[in-house]
Amino acid sequence: MKCRICNEPSGKYVVCYKHRNTKYKYDCKIHGNTWYKGRQCLECEKLKSPIYRIKYNKDRLGNKITKSHYLFPYLERLTNKSKQYQEQFMQRITESSGIYGIFYDNKCLYVGQSSNIKNRIHQHKECFKTAQRHLRGLRLHKQRIHLAKINRKTDFKYYELANKYKLSELTFKKLFNVPKRKNEFEYNELLTYAEQAMIDVYKPKYNTMSARPADRRIKSKGE
Repeated sequence: MKCRICNEPSGKYVVCYKHRNTKYKYDCKIHGNTWYKGRQCLECEKLKSPIYRIKYNKDRLGNKITKSHYLFPYLERLTNKSKQYQEQFMQRITESSGIYGIFYDNKCLYVGQSSNIKNRIHQHKECFKTAQRHLRGLRLHKQRIHLAKINRKTDFKYYELANKYKLSELTFKKLFNVPKRKNEFEYNELLTYAEQAMIDVYKPKYNTMSARPADRRIKSKGE
């Protein structure tokens, strides 16, 4: 392999030792042409930092969460990290707004947010089936498949799921009901705080980014 910066041999690394801490421009599948350091897209790195957590009874903007604050009625649920406590609020999937989880047995695989959970789960299932059909077709011609090298038809996580599980083995649960609000900013913020709280509680395997509002979340191919 050659260094992406100086084009000199770099062994198994994308950059040589000399340029290991040097920023350079490269194409990210999510953010397009952007800054990298080593193998890491710096914009993706920012999205891994959880900013939607309540600390010292303040929101992410530093405002004290008093009784008049829109987060106050949900404070216990947003800060209690006990799985035993949170599991009592699990519900079946409906068209309501909120946070959902995808599970295999008692193991959480993915947590997401949606203004219509039922529709979003349907999208997940269709993407899973797309990845599953693609993998079956590839296996007719190849004994070993490297998921990272596939010209994917949907998001990578669905290939990971389809490679390990059957759709019938997965269960889908509503984890946190978030009623819609007239104030769109407060609604999106509450939805995102709730998603981060459920990520912290259930520690899903396939969430690679921390919670962000849906309108600010950049989707990769097929997401």
